[in-house]
Amino acid sequence: MKRIPILGPTIEHGDDNDDIRNYYYYWRNNNSSLKSPFFSLFKSFKEKELLKDLDEGALRLYLYFGFVADNDHGHSWHSIETISKYFGKQTRTIDHWIKKLVDAGLIYRTKDKKKSHTTFMIPYTDTIIVQKPVKKHLEDAQPLLDDVLEKLKNLEGLYGKIIRVHHIFSWGTSKKTKRVSESADITNFLFIITQRPNDILVGHVLHLRKSLDKGISQLHIDDVAVFDSPYEFNGTSIQGIAVTHTQRILQKENISTLMTFMRDLSQADEDSFLQHAKVIYGEISPVLETEDQQTEPEENEDEGGG
Repeated sequence: MKRIPILGPTIEHGDDNDDIRNYYYYWRNNNSSLKSPFFSLFKSFKEKELLKDLDEGALRLYLYFGFVADNDHGHSWHSIETISKYFGKQTRTIDHWIKKLVDAGLIYRTKDKKKSHTTFMIPYTDTIIVQKPVKKHLEDAQPLLDDVLEKLKNLEGLYGKIIRVHHIFSWGTSKKTKRVSESADITNFLFIITQRPNDILVGHVLHLRKSLDKGISQLHIDDVAVFDSPYEFNGTSIQGIAVTHTQRILQKENISTLMTFMRDLSQADEDSFLQHAKVIYGEISPVLETEDQQTEPEENEDEGGG
């Protein structure tokens, strides 16, 4: 009598491997087309050794929170009793698993006025997010920054401590010529970096959308220049950094550049900023007038060749 292959059938012919790969490929695409609920588990979960270090119970609970969480924002309201019933465990066991996940920096819990805690799944790698002030501000000035700093300090348990605050500026680039252009959208934002106890960094981008008349005293810089920002952190003027126009650091496709920039800034000392040329931040009209006087008008360039 033929033995039952306990470990499953083995495909011996290499040509059939395409069918095996396609089986998974079509299953994934089918679920995507059906908009089946899912949550993201990136490979960094293994690389950061969370897969290795979490005990079995905490890991199972993490998967549970992932499967019941809101797809976009990662939160859920399942009570301890509901979770313990699902796993067939005592509530104190679930409490122990939750503590493991909180200590690992994988979830954040709040209660507010709700009967049950809200459980938020939080990032386990560095992240860039856009911040908005709590109050409405009619101009870009110190109260705008103070507003967001206060919010971040109140959320220190989530984002970690504020370790750096910088002012970032870059001229826009013409889509046609790919050169610096005063008419293109500039990049002008405050960059607040927080660090969690597990060393995970969060870069908070606070756009200065009402500062269209502000900029640096040069249209062209080689790589990086520095300037004194009018904004303060802990009573001291924050370090301004002007980035060359070729680095469109806020564009989606350049997120890795901004991530690297954030990590470098988190470790930079004051002497490192002295190695760069210094420019002045202020009204841009004098800069543009000077540039117009020094630059001859360019001939129109055709976008196509031929």
